[in-house]
Amino acid sequence: MTGREIESLARRHLLPVMPGFVVRRALVYRPPCDYLLHAVAFDTSGFTSSRIFVEAFVQPLYHSYDHLTFTYGFRLGDDFWEINEADPDRTFVAIAEEVRIHALPFFEEVPDLDRFCALVPEWEKMQPRRIMQYNSLDDPVVLEDLAYAAILRGNKNRAAELLEEAIASENESGEYRNDDLVADLEHLLSLLQGPGLEAAQAQLEEWHALNVQRLKLDRQRP
Repeated sequence: MTGREIESLARRHLLPVMPGFVVRRALVYRPPCDYLLHAVAFDTSGFTSSRIFVEAFVQPLYHSYDHLTFTYGFRLGDDFWEINEADPDRTFVAIAEEVRIHALPFFEEVPDLDRFCALVPEWEKMQPRRIMQYNSLDDPVVLEDLAYAAILRGNKNRAAELLEEAIASENESGEYRNDDLVADLEHLLSLLQGPGLEAAQAQLEEWHALNVQRLKLDRQRP
């Protein structure tokens, strides 16, 4: 399926059960996007155009990168959906029901950063897990999310602790170390230790604004 076909079907079947959400190509999301993106994303299989994957996820938007990560959330349905190209509406009716039953309650659980920080440790333990890709609370990407959230919430000491943990954890990766991630973490830590909390918050606010713009989340199409 093409992005335009998915957009049309999502507009017809998902938006009626997702008040306040908009659709842009293969992404259905709720604006305005503050620090967290609440969305359902569609992805086609590399093997066949009739197979799609549907992710319900929450993503922090205060990073230097501008791509979707699916770290927090889950796939809807039985891993993937087979689309009858002669009658795709039938499948999207079923997807909309999965969204209503499972995705919307998940989104409502995490309206802001306070709830996000409280829920991440619980998501790791849930069955099925709500931290995907085998991530855990010890993973640098999760520590980074929580560290930046602590900065935005004004908790300087906790943010510094988490940043140091994330840097140490990523450095243990050896040849697989993500140098860009370490650079970002060290940059925020230096801001905290130098100019201070407000400078670190200003950097995250700048990244957030760029993310919203680059991901085109400021273009609302009902």
